[in-house]
Amino acid sequence: MVSSQQVADTAQTHPAAIRALEQRTIPEATQPLAQALKAAHSAATSRWIRETAATNIPARLDEFAAYVTQLLDAAFADKGKGAQRAAERAAFTVAQAGARQASQLATTMRGKPTPPVNAAPGEDAQAVAEAIPAAVEEEHQRALALLTVASLTAMGLAGLNAAFTRARRAISRVAAAIAVTITTANAHASNLVARALGDGVRLLWVAEPDACPACAAYAGRSIRPGGKFRGGLSLDPRRTVFVTAITGPPRHPRCRCVLIPWSTAWLLDGPPLPTLLRHRATTGRTA
Repeated sequence: MVSSQQVADTAQTHPAAIRALEQRTIPEATQPLAQALKAAHSAATSRWIRETAATNIPARLDEFAAYVTQLLDAAFADKGKGAQRAAERAAFTVAQAGARQASQLATTMRGKPTPPVNAAPGEDAQAVAEAIPAAVEEEHQRALALLTVASLTAMGLAGLNAAFTRARRAISRVAAAIAVTITTANAHASNLVARALGDGVRLLWVAEPDACPACAAYAGRSIRPGGKFRGGLSLDPRRTVFVTAITGPPRHPRCRCVLIPWSTAWLLDGPPLPTLLRHRATTGRTA
């Protein structure tokens, strides 16, 4: 008979795999925009310096603003769609891996093979990925809104830099969306496995090692497939900020907690698996 300790050990390796996938995907998705903005910023700054050699601001700010607008438009062109495609590829990859791990764990715990599932990222992960182009375009437009003759007159080069600083917020928004897409797709895959296993099988929350107080509070809690974990949980009363009920991870961007199939009918050596997971989350220990 397998021990709950072994199951917990195996389950807690998957957050590291999720982190590794994030670390591969985020640069792939954000570097094209980051490099384009760097080049555009350099070109805009060079022209500003040339045109302010004998004065404080360029003589024709309207032309300069139009030039920088063209640079920003070119930098942002198609970058949101490219980031969406990277997110979708990562979602498919993690769904396949998540379904395999959930199936293997279930097979180990129940002592017989798990029915095959057609792993897919799910609608929620797809929706997050599909929202990336709009988020990128929103930051594009906000950057352009800062690029006015009035702001350049009042702030000079600082006004130009402010527009590019705003534009770079698109990069952090893409990174956050990709992290959410990946963890959401992984949780959906576990849900599919739990459904395939039939009645009595629940989804058990496994907190990643060093989880935040909000995520650690969910460790060892379970729901039926299709259910929701209640909101507002936290091990730190000062950080009870996530009040919305959720179907599973991520509790927040960059959350790498996972769900695994589990049933009270599956007998394991050692302490009950939910108890062990809660103990690990609250004490930081692996035993």
